[in-house]
Amino acid sequence: MRFHWLLLTILSTLLFALPAQAGRLLFWRYENNQNRLIFTTDSRVQPRAQLIPNPTRIVLDLPGITLGRSTVDQTIGGTIKSVRVGQFNAQTTRLVIELAPGYTVDPTQVKVRGLSPTQWTVELPDPQPISRSTPRSNPRPTRPTPPPQRPLTPPRSSSQENNNFQITRNGLFVRLDKQGENRDILVEDREEKDAKTIQFTLPGASFPQSLIDQTLAVNEYGVSDIKFEQPQPSQGRLTLRVAKDSPGWQAYYSRLGGLVLLPQGGMSAVEGLRTPNPSSEVTVSPVKNQNPTISIIQLSDNNSQLLIQADGPIRGEGSIDRRTGIFEIRIPQAQLAEPIQGPQLGRNSPIYQLKVSQVNTDTVVIQVRPSLGVRLGGLRQPNSQTLSLEVRSLQATTTTRPPTDPTTIPVPPPPKTPSQPTPFPPGTQTPRGRVLVVIDPGHGGKDPGAIGLGGLREVDVILPISLEVSQILQQQGVQVMLTRNADYFVSLQGRTALANRARADIFVSIHANAVGGGRSNVNGMETFYTGNRQLAEVIHRSILRNVTVARDRGVKSSRFYVLRTSRMPAALVEVGFVTGSIDNARLRDSGYRSQMARAIAQGILDYIRQKGL
Repeated sequence: MRFHWLLLTILSTLLFALPAQAGRLLFWRYENNQNRLIFTTDSRVQPRAQLIPNPTRIVLDLPGITLGRSTVDQTIGGTIKSVRVGQFNAQTTRLVIELAPGYTVDPTQVKVRGLSPTQWTVELPDPQPISRSTPRSNPRPTRPTPPPQRPLTPPRSSSQENNNFQITRNGLFVRLDKQGENRDILVEDREEKDAKTIQFTLPGASFPQSLIDQTLAVNEYGVSDIKFEQPQPSQGRLTLRVAKDSPGWQAYYSRLGGLVLLPQGGMSAVEGLRTPNPSSEVTVSPVKNQNPTISIIQLSDNNSQLLIQADGPIRGEGSIDRRTGIFEIRIPQAQLAEPIQGPQLGRNSPIYQLKVSQVNTDTVVIQVRPSLGVRLGGLRQPNSQTLSLEVRSLQATTTTRPPTDPTTIPVPPPPKTPSQPTPFPPGTQTPRGRVLVVIDPGHGGKDPGAIGLGGLREVDVILPISLEVSQILQQQGVQVMLTRNADYFVSLQGRTALANRARADIFVSIHANAVGGGRSNVNGMETFYTGNRQLAEVIHRSILRNVTVARDRGVKSSRFYVLRTSRMPAALVEVGFVTGSIDNARLRDSGYRSQMARAIAQGILDYIRQKGL
């Protein structure tokens, strides 16, 4: 990977790589008498604007801009209820103008203009009542009443945008509903006054619906923005607006079912290029048919039922896996709030594991694993906006677990499959105690990490390694928590918060490396630490003893977020380069990944014994 440590609060996000130095929102003000929002940043920005219904909101995202403070919620009054400004994710500030209930505006009449690359205005027409009745031309502002503080909730289309378009150090990646043929990609360059555009026509290809007719800000690698069009059902077209001195760009289809865009000479050829000034006018895109948002999952009635609550009508289907005991709830035509409020799974909780995921644009899946001595009943619907799962205790005692962050849903590892052999002989058994190890598979979900040769994704390499490390440690009597056990997104803050609140003894983050510029000759593994070197050294030595690596790149000090914010000994292992010709071939091999997992697990066990934990 080369860490584009991204985003998040849950969001976060697929993924826009964070600039080396993010800009800041310096000033904003809503002028009620002019129906106008003005704001200033300290670096150029290309806003994205959307109109979201129920209630009507004009949402403005500022990629590459940070707020540097908590969410601000200012009551306005009259036909404008409030203006909220908050940090949408680690790299995006969001401004929301929310209209009073029952009012809306024509999105084509909302004018978002740039007075300069850092100064913008948002001008609104007079809001109109949804009931079609004629409103008073100048309604008297109502007396402001402080609204309840609430986090900014992203629209469905924003989440889907991120899932379908990525910016990485190995190129720009676009997901496609349908691929065309490599030989049919047509490229056309056009010169502008202070920039140029590169247009790609893709016969036979089609974009996801959420990208069509969208212009997304890039603001990296000399690219200002990217525009997606579908002039025909069987023809896609995208346009890059790039710096005037940018080299040509090329496109090819990926095995992952998408399109990769690369500059001639590789990404290193465009690093440091000045990004063209942003477009001075931004179109406000209406978001239609917004699905109900699931915002709260909680235990109620003395832990006798699990409630799933949304802001609109939902329906669900439940099924149970008799082998694992996991109850799965599938909710179509719904979306997850970001962040979602989950139940506190602390000591004596009847729920041992709760996994919540947005499996596609319209479907939410919730998997519930009960604690020992607890049985899950049927799925009921108390009202149109709530689903209820019965929780019945069969005995007084339940599984004891360390306290966890109530805003983070912890995900323990899956059960051992009976067919898998015990990896170590009984003589290496670690005494069963209260040692808790947190294994952190990096990236996930909208953040796939690095993309290497042949489309090999970092997430597809490190998750199986991490799961096997967890399984081996548990077989040796070590208690393990995983920051994730499937391909979904977890923020950097969420990863270390899980470990810190659980008071873990050890934290090990697992990643795969990458390097740009087509340097496939760069291979090897390396291990990082912050402050405490011993854990990294012990794991590193174990890997060198048990795995044939292309190159020993050593143990190094680093200030990676998950290392510097962990309150326990922590190490970050880079198992190899997905962009390296040697490492790439090995990391594709399940046998090699298994060797790496066993070596990492053995290193953790060695450290536990050395420290007498």
